[in-house]
Amino acid sequence: MGFWDKLFGSEPKGEPSPPPPIRQKPKPTLPAGDVPYGLAAKPMPQGEDLNVLLPRQVGPFTRDPMQPVAPGAPIYANYQAGGRTIFVELGIGANATESEASFATAKDESLSDPPDPSALLIEQPDLCFYQTAGPEGAFATWTRGRYFFSAHARGGEKDLDEFMMAFPY
Repeated sequence: MGFWDKLFGSEPKGEPSPPPPIRQKPKPTLPAGDVPYGLAAKPMPQGEDLNVLLPRQVGPFTRDPMQPVAPGAPIYANYQAGGRTIFVELGIGANATESEASFATAKDESLSDPPDPSALLIEQPDLCFYQTAGPEGAFATWTRGRYFFSAHARGGEKDLDEFMMAFPY
């Protein structure tokens, strides 16, 4: 069967399409008290002041100016230190269920194929955490109550670790 036949769906009826690849989900490995970066011990975020929730300075990383967003829309911020960049997303839900839905979407979208055997997943009430790394950089997503966060460091795990250790929530 030729390329155009496959592209436009004129596949013979006797040949079933191969199933899509199965993406394995990581397994929980740590209790909430052992969440990386001391997240379980950090204070819970409060309010909706973006300058508090996404501080201007996080360790050596400085946040670029942010654009106003509509209520309920995701908030994006870029943090820079020299040539290193951390892209952060913040979502403020009405409750923990909403933030956990955002967490599940971010986690599922970041699953790699083949799966990252070092990926870490923790799901507890008011604190979910997922972390993975690959050729595109290092990624973490987590919830704190009704707040959803994600951070992507194109420079890799060292940059993400430095940012996450200093991030207040």
